[in-house]
Amino acid sequence: MIGGVCGCPGERRSGQTLDANAIVIDPQVPADIRDKLAQAPLRRLAGFSAEPPDVVPARRRRREHVLTAQGRKAVITGMMMVFFLAATVISWVYAAVAHRQGLILIGFLTLFLWLSRFLATGRAMHAVRKAGWREPRATAVPSHPEWDGLHAVTAYHRRYVSPSRDMDAQARGVWARAVDAATKLKESEVVRLGFVDSVQVTTVLPYHLWDIAERLARLSELREQHKAILRGVDADDPDVAALLAPQRRAQEAADMDIEQRVRQLEIFTGLVGQADAARRRERAVRKLATLNDSHAELLAHIDQSTGQDSLTEQMTVDVQAIIDQADDAVRQANEAGRSLVLPERQGPE
Repeated sequence: MIGGVCGCPGERRSGQTLDANAIVIDPQVPADIRDKLAQAPLRRLAGFSAEPPDVVPARRRRREHVLTAQGRKAVITGMMMVFFLAATVISWVYAAVAHRQGLILIGFLTLFLWLSRFLATGRAMHAVRKAGWREPRATAVPSHPEWDGLHAVTAYHRRYVSPSRDMDAQARGVWARAVDAATKLKESEVVRLGFVDSVQVTTVLPYHLWDIAERLARLSELREQHKAILRGVDADDPDVAALLAPQRRAQEAADMDIEQRVRQLEIFTGLVGQADAARRRERAVRKLATLNDSHAELLAHIDQSTGQDSLTEQMTVDVQAIIDQADDAVRQANEAGRSLVLPERQGPE
């Protein structure tokens, strides 16, 4: 998972690779909760448009109350007391039947151990009477540090998006473009080496992707609701059209806004790609320039000093031109990167 995107095939998590089918999580969700959500099976994640479950779905019902620490101690010491008492009786009975005096001594030893466990059990029972036998399961209490993780599916509903389930076909196509652009950014040489402001990219990109994913999920939800409501209804009916037309215009405006955000990301990716290409050209030209002397010697052997001078001069000019192009491409990519600002965030629902 990178930032807010878990980038593994089939909605799973691992590594640093972005995937258009990976679960997308709001970067403002705490990192440990993002990990919990990323590790949850897809079937347990509530759909973006679905009502959140009251509790985290589980394969089996878990007990709501468990033994207190004092209760567990009382049970353990009681079981040990019973064990030593049984060992004492068995050793004495066997000694009487087999006429083996040594077993009687062993019986007294186990009896001594039984007495010590009897006293420990008495103390444990006294502690249990004060503390109680059972208490609510710790992780069922909201103040428990693990509570948010165990209840992340509910507590952070609509703070994560599963593209394959929460986006319709049209939205998935747009999202695939955004992920493709983000992947190219991550793999870019000028970003990795810091020629383009990599801090800006790594800080803003997860928010930019989440903003796109959330908007696509909301838009898909509204389009699906329209389909369900209008099933068997004439959309051109005047009464229906009077309400439907402005809602569809709102959806179109939202669609255009999302398209603009994706295009902005693609333009930035394109400029970064040009900067990468310019860097590769620069390296190639620098390496070629190291061959100038060898080619000058080659010309010297055939007594073409004029050609030697013109070759050296032309290569120097070409190298400087390529370096200038590379620097300009990096500058343009940096300017485009700074245009990716953090989106305005709304409070959690």
